[in-house]
Amino acid sequence: MSRGFPANVATALAQQHVAIVTFAKLEFPSGTLYVHNSLGTYTWDDGSGDKDWLGVGDLGSISQVEEGIDVSPYAITLTLSGLDSTISGAALTEDYFMHPVTVYMGVLDADDALIVAPTQIWAGFMDQMNVSLGSDGGDAIQLIAESELSRFDVSRNLMYTNAAQQERYSGDLFFSHIHKVQGAKFNWGARTAGGSGAPIIPRDEPKNETMD
Repeated sequence: MSRGFPANVATALAQQHVAIVTFAKLEFPSGTLYVHNSLGTYTWDDGSGDKDWLGVGDLGSISQVEEGIDVSPYAITLTLSGLDSTISGAALTEDYFMHPVTVYMGVLDADDALIVAPTQIWAGFMDQMNVSLGSDGGDAIQLIAESELSRFDVSRNLMYTNAAQQERYSGDLFFSHIHKVQGAKFNWGARTAGGSGAPIIPRDEPKNETMD
């Protein structure tokens, strides 16, 4: 993996047997959920203060996190099992699309404690949620998240028109006369009487007079 890890984590990852926990931060409009795919609750600081990250029942599994040498968007799939009321409410009622998702990887010691604060391994945005009820695997929500690179493939649908400008900046008249420019012809530098293209004739400079 291309990302750098703290020295003690790198050492642990090099061992034959290592316990890894995957954490996910889901930033819904109504609030942020902190979950992981192991047992119990882990408390650690993701940069915004100590947070309690909840275990199995909220986050069932995370698909393989991919990276590549090409500049391409990579998606991940998170399976949120158990249909926690907070998660199910967010999935069914909130406008979660394009809200941030961050994934971290943590390594545990022999006592199942984090060796150090987990390292961020992926960041992106919520794209789609699929809810399954009463299936063989139980109730679950499947969240598909796109990486940050996916934004390069999305058109912003911005237009250089007055209507588009008013939607973003009401009262701004920057494009109010843009329609008059279409098809207009300008003869730059042409000698036209009274026209803006008339050449500028410099005024006479004062003559230098000498005294005999």
